[in-house]
Amino acid sequence: MKPRKKTVTRQLLDDARSFFNSKYQNDVTKRAFVKNYKKFIDYCRNLHDSKTREDCKNHIQNYADHLISKGYSASTIHSYLSPVVLYHGMSLSDIKKPKRATARYKRGRSDNGKKQRSDNDINNPKFARSVALQKCLGLRRSELMRLRGGDFRRDESGKPCVYTKGKGGKVQYQLILPPDLEFVKSYFEGKSSDELIFDADEFKNKIDYHRLRSDQAKRAYSYYLEKCKTKEGRDELEKEVRLRYEKTKINPKTGKPMLLKENLNGYYCLRGENKRLAIEHGLPLRYDRLCLMAVSEFHLAHHRLGVTVDNYLNVK
Repeated sequence: MKPRKKTVTRQLLDDARSFFNSKYQNDVTKRAFVKNYKKFIDYCRNLHDSKTREDCKNHIQNYADHLISKGYSASTIHSYLSPVVLYHGMSLSDIKKPKRATARYKRGRSDNGKKQRSDNDINNPKFARSVALQKCLGLRRSELMRLRGGDFRRDESGKPCVYTKGKGGKVQYQLILPPDLEFVKSYFEGKSSDELIFDADEFKNKIDYHRLRSDQAKRAYSYYLEKCKTKEGRDELEKEVRLRYEKTKINPKTGKPMLLKENLNGYYCLRGENKRLAIEHGLPLRYDRLCLMAVSEFHLAHHRLGVTVDNYLNVK
């Protein structure tokens, strides 16, 4: 019996999958791109009877208009279109779509007023251990779940930290603030290097760990702001920030550390909708640049001031 021949759209999806697999290493990214590209293929086939790569490309703007008409947010539309324009050799700037603004992000922004269910209540004793540690570390849910006894370590400056691998396998040494040191350390004591810190059942919940990550970023910023009140403290912090950056940011072409070129003097000031959001919630309108970079490098591993402010600090 001859194997069934692939349909045109199935072949198109397989070709796109191969393209994304060759371009990205992270499995989560690859799966997300394939999933979202399949949505585009389904749209083209069902609404325009288009099945080939060339025909589908003609309907990318129509697809964007379709997503807008469905009421999706600018951020969601961006996510749906990203793999489409990438695979078809275009740029998102070629497509007319709503402009994203971090002030409109919903994730972890504020309580929605709904009654807490037992599986998303941070005060539920069943999940107390993971919530308590998260309040001191500010990791992602998946990073918390993977913590093992050997992950309590020292960073390049000799300070206690927690080792983890974040998005895309990126190594991060999550710095522990001095007031939290003994408490965090207690989670790792008595554990073998390969022994998991948490049981899987401790994460069978809908708790917004990202919100707790944001709260920890605020705590860290306040700590560094206090440290920078003296010139000695500020000089020490800048030295540590530059050392961490050069340790983790490597030029892929030369294999050598990249020098931090970010301006660490003065203030990062909010503008536009993000400024409006800060005023509405009574949040700061400017942030110390050095303290921001410390939060970014030691606690978020983003390396960007804008991401640190807009997604973690400028949140009610």
